Amino acid sequence: MIISALSFSIMAAIVKATPHTVAVKAFSRQIFGCIFVLLIILINNYRILPLKKNIIKLVLRCLFGTVGIYLYFYSIDNLLLANASMLTRLSPFFVMLFAFLILKEPINSLNWFIIVPIIIGCGFIIKPNSDLFNSASIFAILSACSGALAYIMIKSIGKGESAYTIIFWFTLISSVAYFLIAVEELLVLDNIEYLPLIMIGVFGVIGQIGLTLSYQLSKASYVAPYSYFYIIFTGLLGYYIWEEIPDMISIVGYCLIIISYYYLVRLDKKNILDN
Repeated sequence: MIISALSFSIMAAIVKATPHTVAVKAFSRQIFGCIFVLLIILINNYRILPLKKNIIKLVLRCLFGTVGIYLYFYSIDNLLLANASMLTRLSPFFVMLFAFLILKEPINSLNWFIIVPIIIGCGFIIKPNSDLFNSASIFAILSACSGALAYIMIKSIGKGESAYTIIFWFTLISSVAYFLIAVEELLVLDNIEYLPLIMIGVFGVIGQIGLTLSYQLSKASYVAPYSYFYIIFTGLLGYYIWEEIPDMISIVGYCLIIISYYYLVRLDKKNILDN
């Protein structure tokens, strides 16, 4: 999981350093993932077409995921790398809320209490009433919301659909969408300009492989906290490359969110053991 977090952090740094439009960078990220998953499907002879009953949910998963990645890359371009990383990692909390609202899954009363410091932490990072407020922070949170809705769609699809089928169609549809937006810019790039775009795709795939293997080989409750190494790595990269230093109020916000997430994971683990 740490390797996955490091790979995604390097990808984020390259995204920030590359002076191309968001659509071009997002296309680079997704097309490599699409090719990689397609190879897995062909080698293992997995089913590529989704079940008819899941098509609408799969389309919604693709829609939310496509919007989420676009907003994620936009926030990286326009915020401190650490702030963008922290805010876009709020998906687990939104998953809990949307699961309650959409799937009617109950929420433990203590979980509701944990949401309070998360909201406070977000306020410390965003600073809505301050001159330091950056509207890109809102897009970062919307990215987390879109990601959460994508996860909810995956959950509603259930285990009847292959994970590789879901990932393939998501990466394919999002790649087509980004390509249509960025086609003019992609066609006029010099050969040397493709190098950082290729690196975005490569590190994105490495991160995805590491993430998938981590969840396959270990329990989710043990793996999930390690995803916050991504925040540490992006913060360090932001400091050493761009000399980005989050203010003390933002750091307090990070701590509130990370500690809340830690206790949320512990509560979920306890509930699983009790059941």
